[in-house]
Amino acid sequence: MIAVDTGKIVVIPHAEKRAGQRRITRRQIELCVQKGTISEGPFLNGHGHWQMNMYRHAAGEQVTCVVAIDWVTRILVITTF
Repeated sequence: MIAVDTGKIVVIPHAEKRAGQRRITRRQIELCVQKGTISEGPFLNGHGHWQMNMYRHAAGEQVTCVVAIDWVTRILVITTF
């Protein structure tokens, strides 16, 4: 429900850098978080957030995002590949 509002999907600088290197757009990241499938996790990370890997296969391309949920307020995209 948090991901419905794309403004609550926060891409941290590391993820922005990796997305640029891998030619992954903001829209691909948003769709991965909104409609993707969990491939690893969820588990509680060292910051106390639930973290998981999500992937989405669409238009012949697969995008994976590592995300952490900062409950009720936002979803943090840690990296993408």
